[in-house]
Amino acid sequence: MLLESWLSGCYACIKWANVWSCVFSIEFGVKQGSVLSPFLFSIYVDDLAKQCLSFIGSFIVLYADDILLIAPTVSQLQKLLTNYEST
Repeated sequence: MLLESWLSGCYACIKWANVWSCVFSIEFGVKQGSVLSPFLFSIYVDDLAKQCLSFIGSFIVLYADDILLIAPTVSQLQKLLTNYEST
């Protein structure tokens, strides 16, 4: 409950040059720069990596916060993306 409370109700705005955007709500994700962010990200990504094992010939490369999906065909890649999207 504490973690959920800490991550909910976050707002942000974007600064570009000297112009500020309107404030908007952050609906998902973790706070960048937080001590917990790498840990929470690794928990999420670990499940994605395990799902990739069920697709023969497909690979997932994880580096920091980047994800590279490799599949033998475009249709196989689409199946991987569809599977991840529904997770």
